[in-house]
Amino acid sequence: MSCFRTTHCSNSKKIEIMNPQLFKQTAIFSYFALMVALLSWILIAPHSETFPTATMLTIAMVPLLFPLRGILHAKPYTFAWNSFLMLFYFAHGVGELYSASELTIYPWLVITFSALCFTSSIIFVRLNSKMRVKSHN
Repeated sequence: MSCFRTTHCSNSKKIEIMNPQLFKQTAIFSYFALMVALLSWILIAPHSETFPTATMLTIAMVPLLFPLRGILHAKPYTFAWNSFLMLFYFAHGVGELYSASELTIYPWLVITFSALCFTSSIIFVRLNSKMRVKSHN
C-alpha cells in the first residue's frame, strides 16, 4: 500500500513527498533572473562593436519569450520544454566563459541561472506528474 504526503502506512513508515510549488517558484525565479542577467550582459558589459546591440538582444531574448505564457500559468508541459531551452543558454554561458580573455561575472550568472532553471523545472514536472497520478488513484 502506498502513502501520500505525511501519512502513516500500515507498516508505520512515514513518507513525505516534496512540494512541487517550491520547485515551480525556483524555476520561475531563475527564469526571470536569467533574463535580467542576459539584459545586463548585453546592455551594460563591454562587448564587441561588430555586433549591433539590437541584434544581440533579439538573439538572446526572443527564445526566452516563447515559453513565458506557459510558465506564468504553471503548465508542466511548458516547464519540460523550457528545460531544453535552458541547455542552450547553459552551453552559451560555458562557451563565453571559455573564450573570454578576462574574467567577468555575466557568464557565471547565465550558467548558474540556466542550470538552476533546468534542474528545478525537471523536478517540478516530475513531482507534479507524481501528484497527478496519486490524485487519480
